[in-house]
Amino acid sequence: MNPLRQRPRGLSRIERQALEWVRRIGAGQMTHRDGDALRQWCKSNPAHAAAFTAAQRQWQDLAQAGRQLLEQKPMAARPEPKAAPAPVHFPRRAFLGGALGTAAVASVAMVYPPMGMWASVSERRGDYRTVAGEQRHITLGGNVGVEMNTRTSIALHPRGRVAGIELIAGETAIDMSDTSRPFAVTAGAGRAVAARARFEVLHTADSVCVTCVQGVVQVAHPTGTVTLNARQQVTYDDRKLAHVVDLDAARMPAWREGFLRFAETPLGDVVNEINRYRNGKLVLMSRQLAARPVTGRFRIDALDKAIAQIQQSFGLDARHLPGGVVLLS
Repeated sequence: MNPLRQRPRGLSRIERQALEWVRRIGAGQMTHRDGDALRQWCKSNPAHAAAFTAAQRQWQDLAQAGRQLLEQKPMAARPEPKAAPAPVHFPRRAFLGGALGTAAVASVAMVYPPMGMWASVSERRGDYRTVAGEQRHITLGGNVGVEMNTRTSIALHPRGRVAGIELIAGETAIDMSDTSRPFAVTAGAGRAVAARARFEVLHTADSVCVTCVQGVVQVAHPTGTVTLNARQQVTYDDRKLAHVVDLDAARMPAWREGFLRFAETPLGDVVNEINRYRNGKLVLMSRQLAARPVTGRFRIDALDKAIAQIQQSFGLDARHLPGGVVLLS
């Protein structure tokens, strides 16, 4: 159970409400309307602002502790961090003393999510979004079906010679098997274009993966262009386009069937994949274990059982922290 959902003994009603606000922020469940409600709640009573400040401080301490643990025992070598984006400035008239200053902290946290635990600003600019564990189907013009997986954000690109979408983050499946008009998915540095085909695109922080399920898909990148046939896949990042690989049935994505499927997949990648589907953060503290292969199939709606199986299989200890953070060591 998430500790922030519990009612700790001795906490007042206001303190419990503040903890609930922090939990909702950490779970990525805040909307713009919720943000306005939070600001109004902090303005209405100085005690609200003080309670929220205390709850935010606990969350910041948690994020700092998580970063320190990762620095002490990094799971894998990480690239040099990119320059931080320009800070967000909030109008002075939008705040009322410490109360709204506290609410501003929540706004900044939504811009710079600690440990990537909720959607960033770039993801929030999409026309359609899904939160952790949510899947959504939409139908676009020309009878194009778009299936959105967990933590996915897309923007519509209806104009131009080729209609399509931008996959800002996350994963989508395109079904246009009955449509002869080309449709494009732009993601990162490349673009996938197809007609009368079914294909999937996964856009993570580091790379993009395009999988052809049926038909033919053209993948264009600044370094070249490749053609995918059914059960073929290619990945790319900002610098290079990898070679096309053939997939057997065991390696085809299974999220539309309600499963995560892994075949000799490094444990570190398995942890990253599980993190896309659940609130909070699963952290693997051992670099040595990150490369251990995992083969199996886990139900998306029962990932707690998957974590328990991983813990048992590798003889790991699990430490459960507030906000759905689980440290495996």
